[in-house]
Formats: sequence, C-alpha cells, structure tokens
Amino acid sequence: MALPRCMWPNYVWRAVMACLLHRGLGASLTLCVLACLLQAAHVLSQKLDDADPLVTTNFGKIRGVKKELNNEILGPVIQFLGVPYAAPPTGEHRFQPPEPPSPWSDTRNATQFAPVCPQNIIDGRLPEVMLPVWFTNNLDVVSSYVQDQSEDCLYLNIYVPTEDGPLTKKQTDDLGDNDGAEDEDIRDSGGPKPVMVYIHGGSYMEGTGNLYDGSVLASYGNVIVITVNYRLGVLDTVFFGP
Repeated sequence: MALPRCMWPNYVWRAVMACLLHRGLGASLTLCVLACLLQAAHVLSQKLDDADPLVTTNFGKIRGVKKELNNEILGPVIQFLGVPYAAPPTGEHRFQPPEPPSPWSDTRNATQFAPVCPQNIIDGRLPEVMLPVWFTNNLDVVSSYVQDQSEDCLYLNIYVPTEDGPLTKKQTDDLGDNDGAEDEDIRDSGGPKPVMVYIHGGSYMEGTGNLYDGSVLASYGNVIVITVNYRLGVLDTVFFGP
C-alpha cells in the first residue's frame, strides 16, 4: 500500500481508530499502527538529506542517522530510532489507553533505540519457555536487547531506503542463473513507497521491536520498514480492553 504524501486529517485518524477498536484490536496496538503510518507519511513527504537526515513530524522535528550496509547490492538506509508514538504510559496513564505524545520544540535525536517495555528476565536472560528456536540458540544476543527497560517504552523505529544506492534486482528468480539477463532497478525517483509495519511476537509477555533491524529489508525491497514496542504483561492494555 502506497501512502499519500500529505498528512492524514485528524478525523480520518479518529474514524480508523474507532473502526479498529470495534473489530477488537487493542487500543495500544491500534494507536501504534496508526502512528506508524502517519510517521511514515511524514517521512515520505519530505526529501531526506543523507548528511543530515531531518524531518518534521506532527509533534516536532526528528533527526536520524545514515547507515551504510557495506554491500555491493544494498544501498544505505536512513534510520530514525526511538521515535515516540504515544505519551509515556506512566502514573495516572498506567493501565489506560495510550494518548498522543506531547509536542517538542527542539530537534529530537532519533539515533539510538529507546528502552524496551518491562518484561521478565532471570539472571539477566529471558526465560526460554516461550521463545522460538532461533532465540533460544542465541539467548545471550537476544537478552542484550532487553536490559534497558522502562514503562516509558512506546516508541517505534523507522528504516528508510535512500535514493543513491546501487540496488538492482535480477529479473529472473534463479539466483544461480547468470545468463546475462538485464538487471532491473527497483528504485524510483522519490515516489511514494510501500510501508511495512512489523509487530513482534512473544505472547504479549516479552520481546521488542529493537531486535529486528529493518535496514536490509528496507534497502533490498525499496520499502519503509517500521518496528515497534508495545506494553507487555500486566501493563498491556490488551487485557483490559480499549
């Protein structure tokens, strides 16, 4: 789905929110998905300067960072990490539906991950009982991503492909077939891009979007990739309804 270049009006936000809530999706994840799309719409509507990737969102300016993938096929991406999509769900906002974040006046540096939502760790490691095989085989690496925990954790990460990368994709599906087929350049010249939002698993008890680096997918697929954090365990409003 290609997003429009303009910001969705507030009445569309409210209408879609009401529709999704009516269909049973929890308020936290509903706001999360909508915020992802709106943040991405802002990114899509602005030309990024690779040397100083700065964009203006509905809440204020954010500065990202350019990441080289050091690959002859994959071009660099712009990362916007730790972008708030809701107000901190702390104090009187605990166990309540999320609220939009407060605007900020200064430029916000979105160059490193935000804390992850509180979850159980034992001796510095995640419990293995609900983790997939890849996680349990790499438990030390996975656990390193969940050490910095905070209730103020409703943030997302945005990975944006650049226009100057060398990315091309073979027209044939057979990667071993090198019969001289022409390469197809799948980049466009600044046109709207699809947006992929990845919501991590973990039985609403553990996990974080920070674990999933969307850089390669963004560069190879010429799409904007977004990963998110959402409340877990007893703090998760999914269990309490909208």
